[in-house]
Amino acid sequence: MRLNLYNPWLLISLNKEMLNKILLRLIMILFITPFNLYSMVNDDIILSDIPPKYLSQYGFFLNQKQQNPAPGVLPYDLITPLFSDYADKHRFVYIPKGRFATHEADSVFNFPIGSTLIKTFSYVTALEPPLNRHLIETRLLIRKESGWETYAYVWDNDGEEAELKVAGKTVPATYINSEGKKTNIRYRVPNKNQCKECHLKDEAIVPIGPKPRNLNTNYNYDDGTMNQLMKWSELGYIKSYSENKMPVADYLDTSQPIDKRARAYLAINCGHCHSVTGSASNSGLYLNYKENRNKQLGVFKSPVATGRGSGELDYSIVPGHPDESILLYRMMSNSPDIMMPESGRSIMHKEGVELIYQWIKEMQ
Repeated sequence: MRLNLYNPWLLISLNKEMLNKILLRLIMILFITPFNLYSMVNDDIILSDIPPKYLSQYGFFLNQKQQNPAPGVLPYDLITPLFSDYADKHRFVYIPKGRFATHEADSVFNFPIGSTLIKTFSYVTALEPPLNRHLIETRLLIRKESGWETYAYVWDNDGEEAELKVAGKTVPATYINSEGKKTNIRYRVPNKNQCKECHLKDEAIVPIGPKPRNLNTNYNYDDGTMNQLMKWSELGYIKSYSENKMPVADYLDTSQPIDKRARAYLAINCGHCHSVTGSASNSGLYLNYKENRNKQLGVFKSPVATGRGSGELDYSIVPGHPDESILLYRMMSNSPDIMMPESGRSIMHKEGVELIYQWIKEMQ
């Protein structure tokens, strides 16, 4: 589609959102890009020992409310994402100029110092655009000299600014569910210590999502559709990657084998803790993507500790009998001392439960 920006009648006919994107793109081309592609992002603040009070001080966005990234900040998505109470997620990556991430087998990319992974959580509301999205929080994972640091910024009611909340916060929200109904939720922004519950590996904080296999899909960028790994390579964000890296299955794609869908879902939602190097390593239940031992995957595996979490059931997975499987029992529970994952959700993920139910039912 080619737009004649000199035709006022055409401009008037465009919706406001598209018009804003065009204007922001013109600003980038005319005033920002010629001088310094990374001029808006403040690298000194990123590496500061004291995080800024407001998200805007980093310079990651041209327009925060619309989540339009600044030059040098690239949007991305995951094939199968982590479930977070049905919140939508807007992901971005920033890598300082002249630096690049390196590929590591069966892991996220090894990002250079100064890199930032940005993730905004939001819900679609029943209001008319542009007020139809409620921004809840933006989480930052910043790679500093000492390692990764986590920060959560909570948005004001107008979606204009987000403020650092080290102690976390509970945010009442209303969203439209898949059936078109209004749903009320008390969304919990994690405190700094709770971030470690998911992001801990070998006693250090690490990212979870941006592995090559979970990025190996197309993304609709402003300048056209392109494979994300190819885009990262083209921009110099990465130097190399395995072109034969098979992508994970989209857990919602019913054309894919159910085993691949279930394993992808469990890997992103459970595997970061339930692995040899994760915070739940002592459970002996390993749900990371590469695990292939039936016992470690939970098949006829007794729990290490009994109690309410087992639901008086004997095994994590009983092939052919999902109702007798502890894994599914804990996924279905909303009780804090039973539910799994124990952080990052307050309600049951209906689609995830249905997938794992069918997966166990079809096991031989």
